[in-house]
Parts: sequence; structure tokens; C-alpha cells
Amino acid sequence: MTIWKNCTADIYYSDDAPDLRDPGYEVRLEGDELVISYQSDGSWINYKGVDQGGGHFLLTADSIQGRAMLHRAPDAEILEGCWSENSSSGMWRVYLKS
Repeated sequence: MTIWKNCTADIYYSDDAPDLRDPGYEVRLEGDELVISYQSDGSWINYKGVDQGGGHFLLTADSIQGRAMLHRAPDAEILEGCWSENSSSGMWRVYLKS
């Protein structure tokens, strides 16, 4: 298992909300399973999913009705994709930090 702690995410919203650089993400990769975790309002949110092929991960976070797609090129230090939670949606880029 590979774990990256203290990762940062750039969050882009599809509405008029301001873009956000958000620290404190943890990324775990074990085999084909990817978990992205972050804190929101004092509790941990976990997006979990598996590689659909070629580094494309389909993730869900049931506690917030979250859905996401992320891509990681081989050995890249960045994950990029789109997300939706409840009635919000946008794009995100997660920077992996050792």
C-alpha cells in the first residue's frame, strides 16, 4: 500500500463559487483501489473506488452523495478529474506529496 499524506487539492466549481486550494488530503493506493480522504466540518469524507483501466478511477463518497472520476498517468504526482456532491459539481486536481 502507498500512502501520501498532507496532499493538496485545487478545487474548481462549476457555479460562481470561488476556486479553492485545499490542504490536508490523504491518498491511499492499494492494488487497484484508491481512497481520497479529507476533513469537512469535523468529520472525514472518504472517496473510494477502483481503477477502471489505464489509471481512470471511478470513486464514490456515499456519506455526501459524492461521485468522482480521477485519472493518474503512470508514476505521475497528480490526480485530475471531475466531482459532484449533492447539488455542487466541478473539477479537482490532487497533488501527491510523500
